[in-house]
Amino acid sequence: MKLLGVGCSLLLLISLGCNSAETPAEVSGTVLLGSEPLAEGEIIFEALDNSTAPGAGPIKDGRYTIQVLPGSKKVKIQASRPAAKIDPVMKIAMKESILGPEFNEKTTLKAEIKSGKNEKIDFQVKQMSEK
Repeated sequence: MKLLGVGCSLLLLISLGCNSAETPAEVSGTVLLGSEPLAEGEIIFEALDNSTAPGAGPIKDGRYTIQVLPGSKKVKIQASRPAAKIDPVMKIAMKESILGPEFNEKTTLKAEIKSGKNEKIDFQVKQMSEK
């Protein structure tokens, strides 16, 4: 059990970057899709200047809690659903984003993360209209 804890700590250090002297902050909040909690997805906090490793984690029932290095961040939120069309080669429904690019690859979302606990870093996103 002790080995597992050491392994997890080592993995966290590697994911945050070995050159970072800062301690990760705990960031938590909610993500609403319209007025309802986003059932599931992923949230990613990236430094505006890309100077530090991003912090990412799952969104479940509209809630998330992750470790992020302090600083100014752009925030990406990803959520998907099975595509309406079946992939002709794979014979399965692939996944498609339910959120517009302004919430992920062309995000307009930002957050200022301070040392320590950052609670109620909340976001509201909109579903992309059907094609």
